[in-house]
Amino acid sequence: MQPDEVVVPFLDPESSENAESVALELRDRLLKVEEQVLGQYSSTAAYATLAQQGTDHARAEARADHERLQTTIIGLLDRLRAEMNSRLDALEARPTQGGASLSTDASARIAELEERTNVVITALHAYGQENVRLRQQVEELLAQKMRTDGWLASSGSASELALR
Repeated sequence: MQPDEVVVPFLDPESSENAESVALELRDRLLKVEEQVLGQYSSTAAYATLAQQGTDHARAEARADHERLQTTIIGLLDRLRAEMNSRLDALEARPTQGGASLSTDASARIAELEERTNVVITALHAYGQENVRLRQQVEELLAQKMRTDGWLASSGSASELALR
């Protein structure tokens, strides 16, 4: 301000409102805004906590499903290996009566078994990749949802939000 400028008072001196009543009204309004901000923060933190719990639960279920599937497949492969070994042992224990055709038949069966095993291994690998991809998509969708709903501040991440 320049020294020669006329200072206009904030409140009109002829007004019926005095400085004290205006200050009280401003204080009341500020308290209401503060309550609203705190309420919004609390609800945002609650939503973030619920979302994190849901994500953790979904991950745990996916991990348990993956482990069950893996255990089942390993069990089936062990059982198949045991059956094949017992069959091969039985074939070797037989007296050879036309040895060339028996070994050719066994070789064909072994080749077929190896092919099937390779198919199972390929399917397991694809399943693992699909599981990783789906997990990434869930995390991306959760982050996007949190950004669009205003759950995240620009300086924090979903894991930093908590209900206090």
